[in-house]
Amino acid sequence: MSRYADYQDSGEIFCIVEGEPGAIDTAGLIEVGEGVSDETHYIDMSQSIFFARRRHAFDTSYSVNDLAVMFSDLPLGTLVRVQGNELVAEDGVAEIEFDVPGTYSIELTHFQYMDKILEVTVE
Repeated sequence: MSRYADYQDSGEIFCIVEGEPGAIDTAGLIEVGEGVSDETHYIDMSQSIFFARRRHAFDTSYSVNDLAVMFSDLPLGTLVRVQGNELVAEDGVAEIEFDVPGTYSIELTHFQYMDKILEVTVE
């Protein structure tokens, strides 16, 4: 049995399909190995032959200034979630301002990176 990744134009995998060639329509799919999943991989489309690549770990820094958290060096298009709100880091930078001091969970997601949840305290 073969495994195939169905993916979006960005390279984000949205499902893995298993089946025998000829039994399923493999047009637009890429054959992938046993360990590939939508949670741990994406399709690298930077070369002429597309292939599954393991997601990277986020390597970003942030600073806290009073009630604000500033992220720098985020991959372009990173989705930043906090308290049900979302913003997209279009330029690699994201600033979040809070109204009340406390500890907040901030989630960073990007299809080429493993999701990361940070606990950040603002005062």
